[in-house]
Amino acid sequence: MRAQAAVAMSLLFGVPGLTACSSTSEPEKVTAAAPTAPAPPPAAGVVSGAIGQPLGEKDRAAAIVAQQEAVSSGSRKSWRGEKGAYGFVIPGAENGSCRDYTHRIFVNGRPQEAKGQACRENGEWRVIS
Repeated sequence: MRAQAAVAMSLLFGVPGLTACSSTSEPEKVTAAAPTAPAPPPAAGVVSGAIGQPLGEKDRAAAIVAQQEAVSSGSRKSWRGEKGAYGFVIPGAENGSCRDYTHRIFVNGRPQEAKGQACRENGEWRVIS
């Protein structure tokens, strides 16, 4: 009887060595955030045509970025490439959800000009031609 009383007392008062361990806490759950897809690169628009053929890769990239910035902001944007080419993009006024733009490129001092269009898709301006 004394042994049973000792076990009961240890259970009530937590005497070390005589109590059983139990854990009521659940393991911490770790959730990872879903990866977000990177934004698509700006479309080449008119730079992918004849006007952009004489441009090197980095010059073409600079022209495309300026083109996207111009149609997104509605302001003229200039660019200058590493190989001496340069140009500017003049966006037109919004016409509904689209706007026309003019891209003028100078390669070896010779101007070339092309016209394209950008439209809003899901709130973002996207060059379509």
